[in-house]
Amino acid sequence: MYRKFLMVLIGLVFTIAAFAVSKGDEAVTMVSYEQSSFDSEGTLALRNNTDEIISNVTFQITYLDMKGNALDYEKFFEEVTIDPGMTKKVDLPAYEYDRNYHYFKTKDDFGHPAFKIEYKLLDYNTEDPSELDESIKREDSFSFFGAKDALFSLSLMLVILFVAIGLTVGLYVLVAVMAKDRNRSVVAWVLLSILASPLLMIIILLVIGNNDDY
Repeated sequence: MYRKFLMVLIGLVFTIAAFAVSKGDEAVTMVSYEQSSFDSEGTLALRNNTDEIISNVTFQITYLDMKGNALDYEKFFEEVTIDPGMTKKVDLPAYEYDRNYHYFKTKDDFGHPAFKIEYKLLDYNTEDPSELDESIKREDSFSFFGAKDALFSLSLMLVILFVAIGLTVGLYVLVAVMAKDRNRSVVAWVLLSILASPLLMIIILLVIGNNDDY
């Protein structure tokens, strides 16, 4: 008894799931397609089969020869708003326009090659995938250049720091050399440079000159 009830319940769940999937796939369906051999654009009619307003439809068109063999496919994103239960036409780039292909249901009196199409809904009520990709690329680019600028700034700061340290040490060395050349205490003048300023000590050593009483 319980086993039969469980089997019925599982079957019901799978049925509901399958119905939900098929209903989602059929939310926006193709009503018709038109393209003559001289059209630069084809016209696709889409129907909203839901109870809500649908916009921004993403779908795939597969192009077939008259035997049903796939020739090519392309994905489209259309910024279109379709009210519940209504149909809206959208224009697509014509398939093989340069070779004068025409949709097999569109009349052609010139013997041009014909094609069929298969429509498949991919998504709806979403943003343009290409714009999202571009946004991600821009963010990645900004992140890359931001990291590059930060690295450059850090390198510049390190260079400035090393140059400042080198100049400071060089000034103290210059004070020591000048003090030695003028027969004065190297240690005393270096200590005075630390307490005051090496530039000031250099000026003073230049002014007072040699120590003749050394």
